[in-house]
Amino acid sequence: MRTVLKYLFFLVLPVTLIIMWLAGVFHEKIHAKEVERPAREVTGVKTAPVKAVTEVKVPFSATVTASDRAEVSTRVMGYVVKELVKEGQLVKKGQTLYVIDPRDVKAQTEISRQRIEQARKNYLAAKAGYEAAKKTYERFKKLLKEGAVTQHEFDMVEAQFKAAEARLKAAEAEIKVAQEAYKAATAQLSYVEIKAPFTGYVVQKFADKGDIAAPGHPLLVLEKRPYKVEVSLPEKYQKKVKLGDELEVFVEALKKSFKAKVTELEPAVDPYTRTFKVKALIEGEGLKSGLYAKVYLVEKLDKPTVLVPKSAVYRRWDFTGVFVVLPEGIIELRMVRLGREFDGYYEVLSGVEPGEVIIVEGVERACDGCRIGG
Repeated sequence: MRTVLKYLFFLVLPVTLIIMWLAGVFHEKIHAKEVERPAREVTGVKTAPVKAVTEVKVPFSATVTASDRAEVSTRVMGYVVKELVKEGQLVKKGQTLYVIDPRDVKAQTEISRQRIEQARKNYLAAKAGYEAAKKTYERFKKLLKEGAVTQHEFDMVEAQFKAAEARLKAAEAEIKVAQEAYKAATAQLSYVEIKAPFTGYVVQKFADKGDIAAPGHPLLVLEKRPYKVEVSLPEKYQKKVKLGDELEVFVEALKKSFKAKVTELEPAVDPYTRTFKVKALIEGEGLKSGLYAKVYLVEKLDKPTVLVPKSAVYRRWDFTGVFVVLPEGIIELRMVRLGREFDGYYEVLSGVEPGEVIIVEGVERACDGCRIGG
């Protein structure tokens, strides 16, 4: 009995007390509740209320082109001996741009001139032979009537006369051919000087002094102001865009907006692209042919649509959302479903409502549950 009491007192009781102490029996009870942490403040962000719109500006890719453009080439082959213009230079109509080595053309002209002289000499010889044959022919004709010559002798003389007549006509034709060849060679000589077809700017050069100029290969490109913007629009806009309409144009390279007046409308729709071309006159500093531009058209929507800037959209893997600022200043990351893309904006199909405030700039600084700082 005494052994049992010792066992209970020295072993069971201490162990029981230790277990109760570890279980918190001898401590004041603290009720469980959520630990409140202060919200982290976020600065450097820009907010804006969400708005519903009934019309949007739809951008279309366009290209700036010159009102008149010419690829100037040569009609004769030869070395470029003079280069009289530079890129970007304004040239007047008729101004000499290049000079081609004229020696080959001059040689052809001299050959043609000598051919004319030779053809004239041949003509004189043929004419003398013709006149002699004609006199013999007329004399033998009278003798035939008188019976002084035979028919065979007359036929021989007649044949010689007709041959002389044919040689004379051939000599006359040879002179004309030689003269036309001389005219062509002389005309070629005038082509050794390449002249500007109109007043404009040299926008591109393909040949320098010492290069070989060949027909069909342009030496330079000449453009005339004013410039036009050319755009292909979907067929649904064919009745909406009219001559004289003013279009809004943004040129990417210049970071500037311009106004352009519609001057040309393509009446037919391309059956492959379902588009038609529109050309509009555009004026302003810094414009150049080939610049990329955007033409904006206002499109009315069937119903009010919520738009948010692209800069407001937060993407993380397959998650797409925006940061909504609650009335108490707390930021809430909310998932959204996006629709069509407009110029710098996304259509929001669900997730936010008009009037709610969202972060439109600095989304990389925002976080869910944070507070907007001062």
